[in-house]
Amino acid sequence: MAITYLKSLRNSIEKLSKWESTGKAFGFIDGVSDKNPDYIYEFFCAMKILKDLAKNHKIKLVPGQSGFKFPQKPGDKVEWAKFLIQDKTTKKKLFQFCLGVKIKISASPLTTFGADISFQKANASNDPYETDMILIMDAKYKKKNDTKLDIGTIREFAQCVKDMNVPKGIRGLLQFNKLVDLQSNCLFTNGEGNALHKQYCKNNKLKQVGRFDCDGRTMDVIG
Repeated sequence: MAITYLKSLRNSIEKLSKWESTGKAFGFIDGVSDKNPDYIYEFFCAMKILKDLAKNHKIKLVPGQSGFKFPQKPGDKVEWAKFLIQDKTTKKKLFQFCLGVKIKISASPLTTFGADISFQKANASNDPYETDMILIMDAKYKKKNDTKLDIGTIREFAQCVKDMNVPKGIRGLLQFNKLVDLQSNCLFTNGEGNALHKQYCKNNKLKQVGRFDCDGRTMDVIG
């Protein structure tokens, strides 16, 4: 069952991610083993978000030192490709959209946080700190779609939100199309959100986004 689902995720990524010049799929996950489902799901979430943002923004892919590749575990920003989110009319750079890069905390710079997805300031450096962050997002793959997020996972993400001091600086600039509920710090899962912790999520400036996948279920936003 899990292998079939991962194949569906791969197929969805191919449909969501296309080179502008050729219309062909990126293929960034071709060499990724099904033994690494977390990364496949993280990349799916990122592509689904960018696909929605592309309706109101220009999205530009920028290579890193390793070319057009993304980290399968937290890595140095300079090494990996990122996306620029631009104003569709003026082409002004609004945000950087990064996958899996290490972020430092000013109060303890030897401690880094590897956000699955981070929206960073347009001028954020290749050695980013929490002051460069706009929004952060995390993705939790579940082997069973009916598995709920637990409070430990939610609290861990809430602490990261607090450390990064997000959200900030998005009002009027970041424009989703259909996924308007995602203009927040989001904890994604292909499993289920946990309504018991709705108020905790609100208090801590985050949303659980359950059923966020490729099987046609309606996503469930809690928080």
